[in-house]
Amino acid sequence: MKKIAVLEPGAWGTTLGILLSKKSDVSFWYENRELALELSRARENEKLPGIKIPERILISPDLKEVIKNTDLIIIASPSFNFRKTLLELKKCRGQTSADYPPLLGIAKGIEKETLKLPSQIVEEILGKIPYAHLSGPGFAREIIRGKPAEEVIASQNRSLLKKLKELFKIKHLEVSTTTDLIGVQLAGAIKNALAIGISLVEAGVQNPGNKKITKDLIRQGLKEMIKIGKVTGAKKETILGPAGRGDLILTSTNPLSRNFQFGKNLLLNADKMRKDIVERKVTVEGFDNVFALHKLGQMYKLDLPMIDGIYKVIYQKTSPEKTVKNLIRLTEACERG
Repeated sequence: MKKIAVLEPGAWGTTLGILLSKKSDVSFWYENRELALELSRARENEKLPGIKIPERILISPDLKEVIKNTDLIIIASPSFNFRKTLLELKKCRGQTSADYPPLLGIAKGIEKETLKLPSQIVEEILGKIPYAHLSGPGFAREIIRGKPAEEVIASQNRSLLKKLKELFKIKHLEVSTTTDLIGVQLAGAIKNALAIGISLVEAGVQNPGNKKITKDLIRQGLKEMIKIGKVTGAKKETILGPAGRGDLILTSTNPLSRNFQFGKNLLLNADKMRKDIVERKVTVEGFDNVFALHKLGQMYKLDLPMIDGIYKVIYQKTSPEKTVKNLIRLTEACERG
């Protein structure tokens, strides 16, 4: 994999591109021409302040140029723009699956309109092409500065897994592989949604029992994650591994997480936070994921009290204070049960 294209990279996509550029020819593509030209000039993504993008990385709004003769395309768009990026790719690359190199997705989300995971959207639009998904605990601004992180790459194509395992032999990154493509994608989406509720409770409870409540909510969240995984085909061991439990713990306890910050800010100004997300002024994938997971719960008739509580505060405008109380009662009920 000597030539790699990264489409619409934010903080994490930029980090991966910089790391991979030390061993491969890497290019970035942005649909927004002005943004692409500015990043090409300034060499710094505002989502990754203080980190310079090496001159060896081409940054361009010309998708045909960026993907020409590529060995791997990384789709770095968030889940709510994943389909749009694939459609752009299809317009300029070709109509059959044979026209594409392998794809690697890094979004942590579910498409709220269709309830489809990234791999399912790829198959719908591009056909059965080799696809892998990378997920796990870690923050771009820490990893790019050398903090160790554990990531998981999933694919049902074992040959692709082998190639990606070799490609991602990067200092400070410990990468494991699995064929549980559904589980890795699903775990990343659910943990984003759960982190919103956990951080909301943390913001609303200021007492010595705070850490215990957080641990109890993580435990309850994992139960709901396993329930959803069971009906959608995910493996329990994936949910309990770094892509599930590991990522949930990190996202629910670290202020670098956008979902964590969103949950806390809901308590301060819920209306403004909802408006900012709807207008895409900030990227919080958990916002759409909550909606999708609530619909999945209804479809499969699952008891998901934590997901449903987070859904109500975001979409039905239940007061954040009431939601905090309800989620705390949920952990107390679980303890008694």
